[in-house]
Amino acid sequence: MVASLSWGRVTLKPLLDMNNAEWRTLYSYFRDRELADWNGAQPIRLPEWLFRRVMQDEERSGERHGFGILSEESHLIGSIELYDLRPSPPSQPTTATLGVMIGERRLWGQGYGREAVLATLQWAFSGRTPPLRRVRLTTFGHNRRAQRAFAASGFTEVGRSEKPGHTDVHMEMTREEWLSAHPDAGPS
Repeated sequence: MVASLSWGRVTLKPLLDMNNAEWRTLYSYFRDRELADWNGAQPIRLPEWLFRRVMQDEERSGERHGFGILSEESHLIGSIELYDLRPSPPSQPTTATLGVMIGERRLWGQGYGREAVLATLQWAFSGRTPPLRRVRLTTFGHNRRAQRAFAASGFTEVGRSEKPGHTDVHMEMTREEWLSAHPDAGPS
C-alpha cells in the first residue's frame, strides 16, 4: 500500500484510501463536460458506485496507480494517475503514462497540478520499488498552459502527431533526468 505523498501545498491520497465524500467529488469531476473535453474524453456515464468499483479494481490489480489531489486545507481538488503501465502487470513495469486533472476551476493556473506532478514523479522514480525508468504523457497542442507546466516539471517534448481536428504533443521524462534535476530525491 502506498502512503500519502506530499509536495508543496498538495498531498496525494491513494484512491483506495479515499472516503465517500472524496469519491463523490471525484465522480463529479469525471462527469464534467469541460474537464472531459480537456482530456479528449466523454463525461463518465456510469453510476457512481460502478465508477468507484472500476477504479478501485484497477488499483488493486496494479493496472494503475491513482491518487486524489488534496489542497493544503485537505479538500479534494483533482486527481493524478500513472496508467498504461509497460510491461503490463504482473511483470515489473518500467514505463507509465501520466494523467492529471485539477477539477476546481478556481485553482487552475495556480501550480497545484505541477506540485501534484512533482510528488508523483518523486514516488515513481525514487519511492516506488522498483522505480520506473520513464514517464510519458500526451496533451493537446492547443493546451499550452499544460505544456508549460509539464516543461517546468522537467518533461521534454519528444514529438507531435496530427489527429483529425487537433495535434497531440508527446512529452516524457526519464528517471536519470529526474535524479539529475533532483539529486536529493534519490533512494535513501
